[in-house]
Amino acid sequence: MAPDVASIERLAEEPLAVDPGAIEDEFNRIWRDTAAEGYDSSSVRLRVLNLVAVGRGDEAVAAFDAAMEVLPQRHPCRGILALIDESTPRLASSIGARCWRSPAGGRHVCSEEVHLRAPAAQHQELASAVLALLVPDLVVAAWLIGVAPDDELAADVLDAADRVFLDSARLGDPPSALQAIAAVARKHEVEPTDFAWGRTAGWRELVAQFFDGDDGLAQLRRIETVEITCATPRLTSEAMLVAGWLVSRLGLSLADLSCAPDRVEATLYERTRGVTLHVRAAPGGPPLPLQHVRITTPEATRSLELHAESGHLHVRERWADGEARRTVQATPEDDASVLNRSLDALGEPDVYAEARRAALALLGG
Repeated sequence: MAPDVASIERLAEEPLAVDPGAIEDEFNRIWRDTAAEGYDSSSVRLRVLNLVAVGRGDEAVAAFDAAMEVLPQRHPCRGILALIDESTPRLASSIGARCWRSPAGGRHVCSEEVHLRAPAAQHQELASAVLALLVPDLVVAAWLIGVAPDDELAADVLDAADRVFLDSARLGDPPSALQAIAAVARKHEVEPTDFAWGRTAGWRELVAQFFDGDDGLAQLRRIETVEITCATPRLTSEAMLVAGWLVSRLGLSLADLSCAPDRVEATLYERTRGVTLHVRAAPGGPPLPLQHVRITTPEATRSLELHAESGHLHVRERWADGEARRTVQATPEDDASVLNRSLDALGEPDVYAEARRAALALLGG
């Protein structure tokens, strides 16, 4: 558990009646008992959103638990895990709470957790229980953990969601995964957030920094070649989304394309300026969904490379008369960290949608 997050009370696996009124009463009892025990008179029961995670098996339980360890500090919520579990004979629930303790040991901000389990045959009853437990007038964020958007339970939850979090890297090959996410946005009229996109945040920030300064815009307009590599047998969503991001941000149009499961070669234009793009899968060593980005202009070569063992990004700029190097700690890429950062970005302009469309075009879609 994170050092500044403490569990107030966990009623894990302790069966409760799946009755929204009874669950609300039980939460009220937790807060009353907590205050009576003098845990902290300044504790605050606060919910800024409903987070509904939909999954199957132990992986979903572990991912949800890890997320709820870090969310109370910045995104206190009512967290609901809706789990398809064939070992459970009928719909069952358990509840708990988790609080963030400030470094001074004073104020605590507390989130609520509800675990709901049911066999697949009761997915409709499970979805109904989820909807009945949502806190009114708060954003509903659905998180699909290892389940496809067309899963019956997921589809029921998505109809009530304002935002959906999923991971294109776990939905199949990049073309089908990115198309599936686009279909979710259309069908359910919900904003998708892709964890694969979130894992590229540090890379995109460092690439943008290459072109800071007085002549940054001029240098952007002089890009000749972009090379992106992933250390995997096939292209990854992460590599293609970075490619799509660069194409969309630079306003490039596709002129010529050759693509295969392990490579994309493209010629792009912006007015009379031509840019060559290479995206390649180069397996060898530890698998890395994004290993290397190199951008070349007539004046310089700028590159980022991930060192798998240390988790550091090596940043290099090389000119005719010298070079500059630095090392940066890679941004954490676990689901809990990506979810936390993505919730920070809710309501911001969705550059991801443009990057996804450009990535699909590069994949021949």
